[in-house]
Amino acid sequence: MAIQTNNRLTCLLSVLIASLYSQLVFAAGVPANTTISNTATVDYEIGGVAATANATVTFTVVELLDVSLLWQDAANVSSSSRQNNVVITYELTNIGNGSDQYLLAVDGAIAGDDFDIAPIDLEIWIDNGDGLWSSATDTLYTGANGPVLNGGVAGSDAIVIFVVADVQAGLSAGELSNIQLNATSDTANTAGQTGNVGAEIIGAGDGGVNANVGLTGAIANAAGTIEIVSSGVSINKSVTVIDTLGGNDPHTGAILRYRLDVQISGSVAIDNLIIVDPTPAVTTYTPGSIRLNSAVQTDAQDAPADYSDFNVSNANSITVDLSQGSAVSIAPPATFIIEFEVTIN
Repeated sequence: MAIQTNNRLTCLLSVLIASLYSQLVFAAGVPANTTISNTATVDYEIGGVAATANATVTFTVVELLDVSLLWQDAANVSSSSRQNNVVITYELTNIGNGSDQYLLAVDGAIAGDDFDIAPIDLEIWIDNGDGLWSSATDTLYTGANGPVLNGGVAGSDAIVIFVVADVQAGLSAGELSNIQLNATSDTANTAGQTGNVGAEIIGAGDGGVNANVGLTGAIANAAGTIEIVSSGVSINKSVTVIDTLGGNDPHTGAILRYRLDVQISGSVAIDNLIIVDPTPAVTTYTPGSIRLNSAVQTDAQDAPADYSDFNVSNANSITVDLSQGSAVSIAPPATFIIEFEVTIN
């Protein structure tokens, strides 16, 4: 009778252990290289004497190689024809449970759009954490410095990636270009198992545990879209004559007050906008007469006090640098009024 009881206990413990193992080996969200231990206990009596039997199963969680990549811009990224540093934003996330480095690649020749962007005109940048692209603070991806993300540690599992494009000339408003970013697990790639869902890579996980390729195949891609939009700069010039007799006759000694109305339209910022206006022949420039939106400007080249001058940047001309030495991109719509005076000789 005791032998039958022990056989039943052995069978029961075996079932419990198998059940626990099947439930825990696929536990989601547990960091790789975590040890999971569980003990099953059976209390019983034999001939009125209490007894206990137990069995323990212990194993280490393997690493799951999975990755997600999402385009982050809320709408198509606007660009004018022939514009540099057009930024498309993506988020790369390690949705596995361990640490992994990622290989990145960008493709500007995706089918189904209106124009392609050559590889030489595309760069990948790794964000420094502020979510804003800057060549001064972010890291240019070179192929060997891919981001390392840990899916098992909250806050260390995701990063922003930028693709920065130089858009060529000769494009028309409304044309689209799809820019695809690709991310691949370096662990899966090194083992030659990229895309092989369920593949086991011996000893490749955190702490030397095995790594399994997850449902994403350890590879992800996402496409963002650049849209060409129209932008423009228009300028209108007018003159007011103030003669020496209080009228408006353009005779010797009369003052000519020129006005330039500069309009910025469209939806793409304008860079390096510089206005140059030579003074007419047989006239003499009135010193200190330059005004920008009614603000007095100096004739000297004395930036950053102001960005206007006469006969410095350009001979016998007023020069107004609306982009302030390339430091300012002018977002439309915008209007600038420039005035200056000359006297008829």
